[in-house]
Amino acid sequence: MVSNRIILKKIMEKEMKIIPPEGYEIDKENSTFECIKFKPVIKRWRDDSKAKITGYYMMDNKLAPFRGDNVKCNFNVFATKELAKSALAMARISQIMANDERFGGPVTDNEWNNSDLAKYTIFREVNHIERGTNFSLYRFLSFHAVYQRDLFLEENEDLIKDYLMMN
Repeated sequence: MVSNRIILKKIMEKEMKIIPPEGYEIDKENSTFECIKFKPVIKRWRDDSKAKITGYYMMDNKLAPFRGDNVKCNFNVFATKELAKSALAMARISQIMANDERFGGPVTDNEWNNSDLAKYTIFREVNHIERGTNFSLYRFLSFHAVYQRDLFLEENEDLIKDYLMMN
């Protein structure tokens, strides 16, 4: 037996679907039952699955132009030739630092966490290469000893300039 209360509830119930305007979504934090507010949908470029990109990528240790395609499949494409050249130089430098025992290997996280330990660095200052000593400021081109830094710079200035985008 259906009670009168259930029948009355069914008659009184109303439902309304709110469809936000194009480019907006319901602002749940600022909306109430009486007043629905909308906010613009903020779409980050990196999340856009339809984005088309252009730039340069590395192919057989050389840079090649790239046009179009889906960004989610091509994180190895750099926006400019200079950035791609810098990344390629960084990869080559990392291999030299890791595999040529004269340079002592990369400075480790433990060494970076020790602010009493000097690290000997190479960096760009305006339009010229500088040598420095750091204790806690991270730099990719860092060495355990002055002679390692100076020898690396002497033998690899071309790669360093590519990495620092000075060519």
